[in-house]
Amino acid sequence: METKIEAFWRDATAEDIAKVMKGENVYARFRDRYADGWAEYYLSGVNGKGWIAGNFRWDLCQVYEPQQWWLDKPDPGEGWRLLDPFKEKNLEKFDEFFCTATKAWRQSANAMLGKDQQPETWYRRRIGPNNPEKLDSCVDHLEVGKEYRLPNGQGIKVTKKGFELE
Repeated sequence: METKIEAFWRDATAEDIAKVMKGENVYARFRDRYADGWAEYYLSGVNGKGWIAGNFRWDLCQVYEPQQWWLDKPDPGEGWRLLDPFKEKNLEKFDEFFCTATKAWRQSANAMLGKDQQPETWYRRRIGPNNPEKLDSCVDHLEVGKEYRLPNGQGIKVTKKGFELE
């Protein structure tokens, strides 16, 4: 069973009961007011005293409704991974965001400024040895005039003005 995102649970409404009456399956979780855990079933109905599911009456009902921006995850591209917006709030210097208007990845000003992710926005982070941030962290150890071999097989030569790729 897929892991459910806590932020996408909401209290059940009359519209949810209307969906059930039309024959739709409405996935929900249920519990009694003073119980600790939730039980997950399909919503069956409602009576004057509570919600009906799994041949039981429950005091509380919440429906799982993931938001469209979550369902429309963009492809991060080869060498990148999507950041989990609920677990990875802090952006790093070279993270990029997905622009929904242009359908393209763009450099994030928030990332360059060390700010947190914006709500309902997808961000990606480079993975592997080509992460520019990893290169920046070792620059103070490089010596002018020397040549270095990178993990991806490319070579760089350090000059007084910067780097030359081989």
